[in-house]
Amino acid sequence: MHIILAALGAVVTILVLINRLSETGIDFGWLNPFAWKRRRNWAKQYHANPVYSVRDPMEVTALLMVALAKSGGDMSSEQKRYIKQEFQNVFGLTEDEASSLIHSSVFLLKENFEQVKNLNKVLAPSVESFSSAQASSALELMTGVVNLDSQTNAFQANLLQEFNSIFLERFKTTWSSN
Repeated sequence: MHIILAALGAVVTILVLINRLSETGIDFGWLNPFAWKRRRNWAKQYHANPVYSVRDPMEVTALLMVALAKSGGDMSSEQKRYIKQEFQNVFGLTEDEASSLIHSSVFLLKENFEQVKNLNKVLAPSVESFSSAQASSALELMTGVVNLDSQTNAFQANLLQEFNSIFLERFKTTWSSN
């Protein structure tokens, strides 16, 4: 019995000491493994690049179209007009929604195209959401942006080829005679 009382006394003493230390400003919250994991996951999500978390196929397509248009420098007014018109026609957006989609894509890209060069990582959250019709439409839209320029640069050619190969593999069908 005396051993149990000593153990309970030690536990109570430790809890009182932790309480008194927390009242003075010393935080022992880092000892909680569940809180640590939650804080770590939040920090990873907070510091992650937002380009790699876009899930909507329409937004990914818009992002890639803007990246292709801006790859040769600033986006020309002709490219911007074409992209806005395609957003309205193909995606069924209003003029304000199309402008907003362009601006959000430009904001996500900023001036750094290194994040879009890793197309597998950009498409990872949304690749399952793409249907074969959406993938072929996205490829047509991106090709239309590239064709506006007189010359295709290496970034544009690589991005189109990689996008095509990703979705050709995904939607590979076999022709068989029954």
